[in-house]
Amino acid sequence: MTTMTMTMTMTMTMRKNMLRRMMLATTVAAAAGCAADPNYGGLDASAPDVGGNDTSTTDTGAPETIVNNPVPPPAGVIAAGVRWVGRVDTTNTAQPRFSWSGTGFVARFSGTSLTAMLNNTGTYVIFKTVIDGAPQPPFTAASGQSTQMLATGLTAGVHTVEVYRQTEGPQGETRLMSLTVGDGALMDPPAGANRLIEVIGDSISCGYGNLGQNGDADCYPTESHWDTYGAIAARALGAEVSTIAASGRGIIRNYGGDTGGTMPKVYTNTVTNLSTPVWDFHVEPQAVVINLGTNDISNGKGDPGQPFRDTYQTLLQTIRAYYPHTFIIGFVAPLLSSGEAAAINAHIKAAVDARVAAGDTNVEFFNKIPPQTSDKAACQYHPNVAENTLMADALVTELKAKLGW
Repeated sequence: MTTMTMTMTMTMTMRKNMLRRMMLATTVAAAAGCAADPNYGGLDASAPDVGGNDTSTTDTGAPETIVNNPVPPPAGVIAAGVRWVGRVDTTNTAQPRFSWSGTGFVARFSGTSLTAMLNNTGTYVIFKTVIDGAPQPPFTAASGQSTQMLATGLTAGVHTVEVYRQTEGPQGETRLMSLTVGDGALMDPPAGANRLIEVIGDSISCGYGNLGQNGDADCYPTESHWDTYGAIAARALGAEVSTIAASGRGIIRNYGGDTGGTMPKVYTNTVTNLSTPVWDFHVEPQAVVINLGTNDISNGKGDPGQPFRDTYQTLLQTIRAYYPHTFIIGFVAPLLSSGEAAAINAHIKAAVDARVAAGDTNVEFFNKIPPQTSDKAACQYHPNVAENTLMADALVTELKAKLGW
């Protein structure tokens, strides 16, 4: 058996032209600085609109047409000998760190087994492995450092193993300490898909309790990002997904009515619970899906009103500053009552309409996911896998139509 503790190398291939880098230099720095300030109560409302309405001219003098990110996203981060999916902190070169739901890595090796040494904070973390394209049952790693068998009993030869967090970021973080290949050696990781979807949301997007039963007291043990609408849709579209979501969070207030750590305030975090390091946004997805607003109005809090609308619009503006060509979808589904849904939908539509009026035509309000029926309730009424599949189907249809996928 060969033990390999890999030091990090990072490849950030920027398939962007010089004009875009110049456009983003100021706006990215401004938004990142605000996100790192613990006293800052929102996002940078002064960030300029740099998406969807570029009127710069080509050599012929004709206006340049901006389409939905025609250039495939660049390769993801390569660190510790694996390719990372989602956000990863490589500040410590020997121990890459990750936490958001669905984040993880892809390893390729020649051998018969693969073992990982992981270090987790929090009580426990659930992981999903995929061996040579076949999903495996999840495994749970306790807090602290532990050795986990990712794949064993394989035939001698080349294999690919994917590892993804199912437990969401607020519950702790994970460091990859080392990988051990049995009867062989690690190889260069495979390239990723040239399609990327970013999902911004709350517990619904995390997969909170989606494998459980309504009435279960604790939903975290039955949480599965792999079975969320975002992950299901991405697989159906041949895309990868990067999910920035946390249970109970809203646009301006959370489920309990508090305003700390709302999603706009943590959106730039590389690691969920830490304001630094700020994510560098080196990869531009073709689509960003926002499913927020449920916690702003649920639990008897009432209509969040104009502040919700204004902050949502600022979030759209901030996303556009980072992603000039990305198609953005905003919606809320599927748990709200008809009255609550109508109120939040009106605010989202107004925020989107304001962006369109400002010249950003690459954003839309999406209202094609019906309310959840009682037979599709999992833990604490959250969507079960069947409901997530219905949501994914609607999203797949929309993305195919808008992106030509």
